[in-house]
Amino acid sequence: MKQWKCVTVTIATLFLFFIPPAVSLDAVYDMRTLPFDDSTTYKLTSHWLFWWNELVDPAAIADGTAPQPTDSVMMPQHWTEYMLDGKKLPAQGCATYAITILLPDNAIYGMYLDHMVTAYRVFINGVEVATNGKVSKDLSKMENEFRHQAIYFTPKNNMALCVVHISNRDYRTAGMWQPIVIGKASAILAHYNAKIIRDLFLFGAIVIIGLYNIALFLFRTKDRAPLWFGLFCLTVCARILATGSTIIATMFPGFPWELQIKMELGVFYLGGLFFGMFFHEIYPLEVRMKHLRFFNAVFIIFTLLAITTPVSFFNRLVPLMQISVLSGLTYVLACLIIAAKRRRLHINYFLAGFVLFMLAAINDILYARNILPTMYVLPVGLFVFIFTQAIAIARIFSFSFLQVEHLSTHLSNLNQSLERFVPHEFLSFLQKQSIMDVQLGDQTLKDITILFADIRSFTTLSEKMTPEETFKFLNSYLNRIGPIIRSHNGFIDKYIGDAIMALFPQSPRDAIDAAIAMIQRIKEYNQERTSWGLEPISIGIGIHTGSAILGIIGETMRIESTVISDAVNLSSRIESLTKNFRATILVSGDVYEQVKELPGYHFRYISRVIVKGKSKPTKIYEVLSVYPPESMSAFESTALKFQKALALYNKKQYDEAIALFKEILAINPHDMIAKNFIEDLE
Repeated sequence: MKQWKCVTVTIATLFLFFIPPAVSLDAVYDMRTLPFDDSTTYKLTSHWLFWWNELVDPAAIADGTAPQPTDSVMMPQHWTEYMLDGKKLPAQGCATYAITILLPDNAIYGMYLDHMVTAYRVFINGVEVATNGKVSKDLSKMENEFRHQAIYFTPKNNMALCVVHISNRDYRTAGMWQPIVIGKASAILAHYNAKIIRDLFLFGAIVIIGLYNIALFLFRTKDRAPLWFGLFCLTVCARILATGSTIIATMFPGFPWELQIKMELGVFYLGGLFFGMFFHEIYPLEVRMKHLRFFNAVFIIFTLLAITTPVSFFNRLVPLMQISVLSGLTYVLACLIIAAKRRRLHINYFLAGFVLFMLAAINDILYARNILPTMYVLPVGLFVFIFTQAIAIARIFSFSFLQVEHLSTHLSNLNQSLERFVPHEFLSFLQKQSIMDVQLGDQTLKDITILFADIRSFTTLSEKMTPEETFKFLNSYLNRIGPIIRSHNGFIDKYIGDAIMALFPQSPRDAIDAAIAMIQRIKEYNQERTSWGLEPISIGIGIHTGSAILGIIGETMRIESTVISDAVNLSSRIESLTKNFRATILVSGDVYEQVKELPGYHFRYISRVIVKGKSKPTKIYEVLSVYPPESMSAFESTALKFQKALALYNKKQYDEAIALFKEILAINPHDMIAKNFIEDLE
């Protein structure tokens, strides 16, 4: 013994000169070359020093004064699988595990601690960082607990000496059940949260499916398949609470360990009973009741044993339970194969889901016995199975309504298609829910803002294109403009060739904002057109607000929605004036009066117009807000000169007007209206 201690001290001394101190070459896990980031985690599948039936002081392990370890063992594994003196170790007892982890830096790292049976303490560099239950060499004083944890630590000299104490009294296996996961703190937090989220998702989804099926049974008690399926789902949910990420132990610290184990194993047997009864209700000719009685009796006995006997006794029956479960699954699988050969209704859904569930159950049984190096997938397998069965049950219940649903879907799609011809907003003005409710002569009077937009020199553009190219160009243009109008609380009433008539029922401000956004979008569109080798385009927009009648005109076999008002004519007239004045956006005096006090808008008076059939002239204003901020200062600096020049023009003092307009244009070359007045007068 003394010789061993001397060798250990010598090795530890040598390590101080070359790498951070470690316990033994057989228990050093060098991770210094591995990449650590915010999403990468690693499993500590490596050799650990192992002391059987000893709770060794971490300080003694660190300074080399610890007793000689029993062995160096590959982890994770139950210590019940370890052979000592030709015999496997008993489940009852305690043990110490130790490993030295070499890390790239001294950043904050984390560990995710999965199941260890059944109480443990974890030390990092001599500091206790996690505890689960109460560890004791005197097994009468220990306390059991199953709880997942995420712990965080900072290495010293790029090293973390991890020591784990584990004790077990009541469970059939013991030791480190699953590997410790290590990574940066953020990666471990994400790993931990992902497990919790997964289990909560499965729990929530299966609860909803279970309650839904029980509700189906309550509304139609003659069919008991949804009842058994719903009860099976609820037993699965109870098991998810007790296993997986042990949500119930995490949410309720101190939750009785024995009750948790009873939930884990007891409901499993009860679920098997509901499981068999469900398939009997679906396929009674294949899954016979006389056969199920045997399995039901076995599961009822297991359930009673789980409820009434101590954990130390009934958890030892798990291997027998696994055999009975596999037998029951094999029987149901055989019955479903027979049903498939007989081409029973919806058998493909049931069979596919059941096969996946059975494979998941076999995988978990073999994994729990350390035969397969995989992972627990039964919760996912259960979810897939339950989901496929829910689909099959839903199809059974909905089969008689299939034709009605097809008709309803067809009518709904037809109505949506027709609403592209008559806007839904138009129908709402007429207080109609559907286009099918519209009648010839329906009408309503409403204050509304009308926007007309027209492409400049469209005839010249279209002459250079084929009819097909013209249609593509118009659709490309309208696909960019239409969404802007809708996003500003408006809708397109009709297309008039290349012109758009849009209605804004809420406020003239919406129409102005939409017009400014449309001009900006055209600038972006022109950049695309230029890159394609096409000519840029420009548009003019006129806006007016007033009362209008919205209604349905036509005759019995052909009707159309329309707006009838002088406001429509004036809006169209204002839009045409944008060509004469070379303006981009013009609005009427009625629009100006409603928005002039609102912040963020800039206007200037241009002229008066008289619409055909009207004797009272209407003031016209240009929207300056459409220009970029760098141009606004030029417009503001020439505002007084512009109004003075305009007054001279109206008094027919053309020479003085031209002189002022030229001064304005010299200061602000972007003033197209001033340029237009000069060209008209010269």
